[in-house]
Amino acid sequence: MGTELTRKFKFYIGIDVSKSFFDYVITQGKTVLHHKQVLNKDSEIESLILDLKQIAGFKLSNAVFGMEHSGLYCNALLHALHKKKAKIVHENANMIRNSLGNLRGKTDKIDAGRIAEYLYKCREGLKFWEPKRQILNQLASLASLRERLIATKNILDMPLKEMSKFATKEIIEQTRHHCQASLLALNLNIADIDNSIKLIWSGDEYLSVKMKQMMSVPYVGKTTALQILIKTNELIDINDPRKFAAFCGVAPYPHKSGTTVNKRTRTSSMADKKMKALIHICALGSIKTKGEFRTYYDRKTVGEGKNGMLVLNAIRFKLLLRIFACVNGNRMYQAEYIPTPKRIISQFSLLNVDVLQMKHVFCFNTKRVFSS
Repeated sequence: MGTELTRKFKFYIGIDVSKSFFDYVITQGKTVLHHKQVLNKDSEIESLILDLKQIAGFKLSNAVFGMEHSGLYCNALLHALHKKKAKIVHENANMIRNSLGNLRGKTDKIDAGRIAEYLYKCREGLKFWEPKRQILNQLASLASLRERLIATKNILDMPLKEMSKFATKEIIEQTRHHCQASLLALNLNIADIDNSIKLIWSGDEYLSVKMKQMMSVPYVGKTTALQILIKTNELIDINDPRKFAAFCGVAPYPHKSGTTVNKRTRTSSMADKKMKALIHICALGSIKTKGEFRTYYDRKTVGEGKNGMLVLNAIRFKLLLRIFACVNGNRMYQAEYIPTPKRIISQFSLLNVDVLQMKHVFCFNTKRVFSS
């Protein structure tokens, strides 16, 4: 997403999208000019743009369109407007709702008007939507399908495991017999999707490099690495580990007010829970084997008496820092990595020396020795 000064916009179009149709409200400042309901079809979207051009002084260059996240239902409208080079704001519904104070009543027309009001109110800091690469949309679709298949498999598989302790042998065999073909098919489908996903990202030079860099961090697997690329739009929308920690619910926040409210610092429930679960699995894996994270966990919990989940959350953040350090630094993970000081890099750049071509860089506490 990109930002730019938006004082030049004269028209603000709020669009409330549903499966079959969408409502749009056009405002000029705080004045409502027009409202209409249109079918959510390509032909009707084209007619919408023609209708807008009939308004006096209307141009796509001085208008901004806004809509809430509503999954697949927005796709046709988003791509049609993007082809026309229109400015589009595709915002989270909670962000819009929270910015407008206490709201009462709800209809499609009212919601479209509220989106237009949000565009005008926040016009100085709007983030404009840019489409993701098609290969990333393809990976996101396959990853979503994989999640649904795994959930379906668990629905069938978990009762069988539970029955083994409490049901008779005949009932267990009977149930297993009727589920066996479905479970086998699901396993094959999941394996096939895994192969397809790997084939796609390994065939793209940029994605292949970033995936390998993230997976070079110990305990980070291909599923977690892929989801980070999808959620951050290939590190374009979010490239700061602290912002991503807030996005996936790892960042802690204080809860204090005056002298009476003094609750403990905790993570926020407004987060991408699936992404948080993946990072949590990585953190759990890191403390199950001997290593620096296991030592750190034991020192904090046993030695200092800290809560286990608090320490695990700190490990989640440490893993995120390592992932983003490798991706932003365009390098593989190194346990004993020593970064080249920025001051020395700037000195060599003044001398037209390419620091990356230096054969050896040794950093010491008080002196630095360079050999080429």
